[in-house]
Amino acid sequence: MSLVRVGVLLPTRETAMVGSYDFAGLVGFVEKAEALGFESVWAGDSFIARPRLEPLTLLAAVVAATERVSVGTAALIAIRREPVTLAHTIVTLDHISGGRLELAIGTGAPLPIKSESDAVTMKYAERAGRIDEAVVSWKRAWSGQDGDLKGPYWDLSGLRQQPPPAQAGGPPLWLASNATPKAIARTAQFYDGWMPLIPDPDEYGRGWKAIREAATAAGRDPDTITPSLFATVNLNPDADRARTELDAYARQYYNLSLEKMSVIQPYFGGSPEACVDWLSDYVRAGCRHFVLRMGSFENPETHLRATAESVLPALRELSV
Repeated sequence: MSLVRVGVLLPTRETAMVGSYDFAGLVGFVEKAEALGFESVWAGDSFIARPRLEPLTLLAAVVAATERVSVGTAALIAIRREPVTLAHTIVTLDHISGGRLELAIGTGAPLPIKSESDAVTMKYAERAGRIDEAVVSWKRAWSGQDGDLKGPYWDLSGLRQQPPPAQAGGPPLWLASNATPKAIARTAQFYDGWMPLIPDPDEYGRGWKAIREAATAAGRDPDTITPSLFATVNLNPDADRARTELDAYARQYYNLSLEKMSVIQPYFGGSPEACVDWLSDYVRAGCRHFVLRMGSFENPETHLRATAESVLPALRELSV
């Protein structure tokens, strides 16, 4: 039996968009999330396209202000960082956190921003291969495996001179991607978890089933892979008001309507009871760790408290 875990995304981009990077407020948000019972807190990443505080540096402060929650990135655009230097930062943060670190890693999709992609001197088609090469080398070095760390893109032999991580084998590395055949194969082969943006629970279930089958075929125990979901929620007994606020959020954040964004990412606006029913469909499809973004610029802490009081207890009753 395992518990369904629920985490929350730090509003790093939201605070920046309303004209304040508000480091103290973000730390306060984390402290409230831990006190309210969330199991994890996550920070997003963007160099240029959607400016915010850098996530790994911020998480070093977050772990100093907390005792229990795990911390992570949702998602770290690892391809925009040199992999030996990034590994050093990850290992250091793993020690600072006391082994509470887990990282979802992505390529910047969906909705890639050209200005940010153009800042990286590589071919766009190389993104996934470069990330996977770095992940395989990190895992090999962190677990003390033999073999060289040279691949098509990098010589990462320097990883062996770095300190070991706090967690044996290194912090869990999840792939932030959807259920394309390539993403399924990559998750099954190389990653410790899966963090998609899939708005349909049935599609999610098909993707997770395919990952489990591919992992078994590759000689891996599929139970060692954590299935998660990144979703945006706005809780209000008045469903129309909730969706109106979500629409305003999507338009301000992405310059797209809620209707268009709901085709790309999972969004929910409505009562806590209806939200539990919605998330329960994903649990039945296999999800075991939710990362929830509060879909509000005006009062994210109000939604944080409402989620903690109404959604967390109900999801924990769905132990599977």
